[in-house]
Amino acid sequence: MKETSKVIAIVAFVLWLLVMWKSSSVFQSKEVPVQFGEGQEETVAGKEGADVAPDSLSYAERLLKSPFAFSRYQPLINKNIFVKPEIQPELFTPEKLTVISVSAVPLPFMYNGFIEKSDGTRIGQVNWSGKTYFIKKGDKFKDYKVLEINSKIIKIENKDGQIVLEYKKPAKSKELVAKLHNSMDNKEFEVKKNDEVGGYKILDIKADSVVLYGQEKEWVINKGREYK
Repeated sequence: MKETSKVIAIVAFVLWLLVMWKSSSVFQSKEVPVQFGEGQEETVAGKEGADVAPDSLSYAERLLKSPFAFSRYQPLINKNIFVKPEIQPELFTPEKLTVISVSAVPLPFMYNGFIEKSDGTRIGQVNWSGKTYFIKKGDKFKDYKVLEINSKIIKIENKDGQIVLEYKKPAKSKELVAKLHNSMDNKEFEVKKNDEVGGYKILDIKADSVVLYGQEKEWVINKGREYK
């Protein structure tokens, strides 16, 4: 298709040259009478006409050799008028994101009850993914060590830090998860620290903002607002 459009443009250009060649007689020099004295006159060729329109062959040759005349039609030869121009896709940047909410990552266990022995020792009941564990201070279960048990909380600890389990409430870790909205596709999704979004890494998630890194700089998106 591209080659066909070039051929059409070249043919049109040649036809234009032929029309100019046929009409070149319009620019032929005219003889102008000049008075030299009383009763005497002589005809001379008009200088302007001679300069503008020499014989048709040399005139056509100059048109073909002229870079200005050819360059005027170069876009017609190069451009394929039968192909629809491509629309460049919109590139993703953190400016397209909005932070909807930030919350703690839920844990798969809950402080469901306790038993207090006569000597004052409390034994806590923790349900973990359908299983029940009875624990007391100093015990270890899973990757956690029990630091404290009372009627309101159980405090446990692992390599990532301490977690407080509130009585009859869903357990939550210190790790945060953010829900983002992408204005490019009008979709919502959740991210955690070290995740990637469109080639940008999630550096940190705070209670009121999300920090991304990409293009050799940090991008801070505040909760409820777009990129700042």
